[in-house]
Amino acid sequence: MKSTLPGLLLSAAVLGAALFAFSPRPLPAFAATAIQADRLQINGLARAGTRLVAVGERGVILLSDDAGASWRQAAMASDEASALTQVFFITPRIGIAVGHDGWIVRTVDGGAHWSEVHFDRKHSDPLLSVWGNASGLVFASGSFGQLFVSHDAGATWTQQKTPADDRHLNAIAGDASGRLIIAGETGTLLLSTDNGASWEKRPVPYQGSLFGVLKLENGDWLAYGMRGNVLRSTDQGNTWTHIDSHVGTSYFGAVQLSDGELVLVGQGGAIVISRDNGQSFTVRKVGGVQSLAAVVDAGHGELALGGEAGVALLPASPAAQSSLAPLHASPAASPS
Repeated sequence: MKSTLPGLLLSAAVLGAALFAFSPRPLPAFAATAIQADRLQINGLARAGTRLVAVGERGVILLSDDAGASWRQAAMASDEASALTQVFFITPRIGIAVGHDGWIVRTVDGGAHWSEVHFDRKHSDPLLSVWGNASGLVFASGSFGQLFVSHDAGATWTQQKTPADDRHLNAIAGDASGRLIIAGETGTLLLSTDNGASWEKRPVPYQGSLFGVLKLENGDWLAYGMRGNVLRSTDQGNTWTHIDSHVGTSYFGAVQLSDGELVLVGQGGAIVISRDNGQSFTVRKVGGVQSLAAVVDAGHGELALGGEAGVALLPASPAAQSSLAPLHASPAASPS
């Protein structure tokens, strides 16, 4: 009779190999996912104290603590991935971002961590703008006449009616005196003088879409939008006059710098500037493929620009650069 030992040894070897193949083992360490700040669409920019905050596609929120030289991704306590359209900080710590699907997210630590406070799972209509003050009054405006208001710094929200009916409300801004202005489609300009409790339409000389509104340091107001149209009010938003911006492309973002210079950015990378509070404009750049949606003072003599090509820096003064070459931005690492 032949010995069965070789067969038993072979069976044991096969069983051992199978057990090893299917046994749990620690996964190899993978490098943290990197997000390229210049490879995703940025729709909104804001300052949280000295920090820069950018929001954009897929619900991404980026932070920079070195005036835009490098970026990292903020932590989000939500698995939604709707595009964010705008961000605003009512204090250096408390900020609100809004986006598609009625999405509203909030931070109380200067942008490091965000949590969801509103999401509309039945409708995909976007919210397009947000503004608030340090007392906790916050407004979010959007498509089809949507206007939400919060009285607790963005923690809870209720919907409010306006005379705009179902017109898109593209932008909202206010001041410390209780005056607020909403800019929207088909020449819609809404004015409130009582902290948004009531609204009235104001006549304007342009009946196309307006995409932004800004209060200037001298008390005047500026609205801007399609086809290079810029409107200016010197009486607190009651009446408006048309200003020639010398560019026929749409404007989507604006900022006034600490030295008073006003910067408008928009379609095709257009950049125009004014040094007389919007009474006249000169063209800094026009013509390009990538549009700009937002601009903010990054500090250190530079502008942070957000748009289809991500977020990048540009010297605030044209004299500081020899030419308007393509802009680049640093990679942004995901939160660990």
